[in-house]
Amino acid sequence: MVTRQSLLVMAWIAGLIASCGGGAASSADVASDGITWSDAIEATPDVDVRGKDAPDAPPDPGSDAVDTAETGTPAEVEASPEATEATETTETTDAVADPSPDSAPDVPPEADLPPFPDAGDAAAEVDPTPDTSATDPGQPDTAVPPPPLFDHAAIRDASTAACTFSNHRTAIKDGAILDAWDVSYLSWESVDGVLEPIVIRGFVARPIGSSTLPGVIHAHGLGGCAKETDATGPAALLGMVVLAYTGPGGGEGVEGCAVSEGKGAGADNGYHLFDTLTDPRESWFWGHPVAAMRGITCLQQRSDVDAQRIGMTGFSAGGVATLVVSGADDRVKAGVPLSACGHWEIATEAPKAWQHGLLQAAGLSTASPEWSALLAALDPALVASASKAPLLMVNGTSDEFFPLTAHVATLHDVTLAETRTSLVGNFDHGCYALSGGESASTIEDRATLRAKGGQRLWLRHWLTSDPAYAYVPAPPIVVVQPQAGGLLVTATVDSAGPALAIESVRFWWSLDDAFLWGNNELEEGSGMFSGVWYAALPIAPAANLVTFVDVQYKTSGLVPERFSISSVPIIPGGFVPHVRDQSSCL
Repeated sequence: MVTRQSLLVMAWIAGLIASCGGGAASSADVASDGITWSDAIEATPDVDVRGKDAPDAPPDPGSDAVDTAETGTPAEVEASPEATEATETTETTDAVADPSPDSAPDVPPEADLPPFPDAGDAAAEVDPTPDTSATDPGQPDTAVPPPPLFDHAAIRDASTAACTFSNHRTAIKDGAILDAWDVSYLSWESVDGVLEPIVIRGFVARPIGSSTLPGVIHAHGLGGCAKETDATGPAALLGMVVLAYTGPGGGEGVEGCAVSEGKGAGADNGYHLFDTLTDPRESWFWGHPVAAMRGITCLQQRSDVDAQRIGMTGFSAGGVATLVVSGADDRVKAGVPLSACGHWEIATEAPKAWQHGLLQAAGLSTASPEWSALLAALDPALVASASKAPLLMVNGTSDEFFPLTAHVATLHDVTLAETRTSLVGNFDHGCYALSGGESASTIEDRATLRAKGGQRLWLRHWLTSDPAYAYVPAPPIVVVQPQAGGLLVTATVDSAGPALAIESVRFWWSLDDAFLWGNNELEEGSGMFSGVWYAALPIAPAANLVTFVDVQYKTSGLVPERFSISSVPIIPGGFVPHVRDQSSCL
């Protein structure tokens, strides 16, 4: 039967193919604010095969509403009535993490943006460009070492960032009363190896008041942009100051989105994603995380932000940016990448992995030198391996961009003992509504709990002293053994103390190359076996069996909050997952 979801998907795929000259959709973000999971799952999606956009928000200021006349410091903006516009209350009623396929389609890959007449906003007279030319014209015969991939001194220089918080107003999101601002600041893109300043725009929100709070950067996915709800949703969820920014070249023509300067991810049929031969910094995968780092610089200038307590989260390409920034910038103290990982060379072992579609649209393949240069410089696992920030990696079990094989390899590279993963059974990067094996609402609820619950657990544990999240449970230790034609599964599970309770322990398994997943609830042993959960299951052992255990916890209190911690999946050697086709979702 043709469903509404399938019609939306087919319409969106057709539009995407037209916009990309026949290239495959990137469907990077399942939901703009849902499984952009940040407005807790609310992050603007990459390109969504399901046609899901951020939930409709009441009057979000468009990019052209940025008021650059208000150029006071954050403290002045908050304290001085003259420095802000008349306060307006905006009631936001969209669901924080509603990944239903009934919303408008996400943003297609962006085109190049024309220069803005107000380029530079309040900082037009400042030259923020570090001296990063790759050649020395005075010594043409002398080899000059390449510039650093990330010039941390320049990135952290607030005097060149021109951070502007304007258009102060009041917003209401998920029952929380919030202060909100437009924000603009300067970042860079590389043009022929030379960094050029560009204006990045977005939104900032915090619970109403003047107390000092942790700061969080929220990054959107490929083809996405920042809406006000991408700041207000996480701010309401976390009780923190959240800056949501539009990456280079994003947001043009999308209602409610902040519009940033520079070349968008879809420029030159998406070649800009892989433009690495002259300088790896020319790739959009460099510009997006650097814009996030410059956002950190602006957050740290605010008097209401604790500069030592900074976190980051984002979905898909926003999760990629989270991994890169967490590894490259030690100002980040905790990160929650959603539907993202590194080791793209492993991901693309699957012939239908969605990276292939992006490469083909750009006239490239995995054999192209641009792809090799991108992996050598900016593979998220490579950069994140140096992370000092604990990471909670939330991912779907059937993701087409970031399959479990690449996810597990990334987990092994991020060696911090505090790293955890939370896996979403039958969730993927945009096809689950058509071929997820369960109802879309069941999968969406599961994803929302793990995304929103994971953000709340991780960022409140590492950035606050919230007693509800004083302890992070250890991952379950799992043993799977063949027994009498079936499987004996045992899992040693962390009881997590008095502040948390175990709500369920489930064994997840796939026998069709991680295409569809089943699950069985485990029972806890008694007496000396307390803490050990087990089940004897009539599942025939097979060479392509993939398994993990997921433990769902809840906090104590009248209104418990939930999250999950998963074991690292057990994957057979040489395994290549069945990745859904980008057009048919099969």
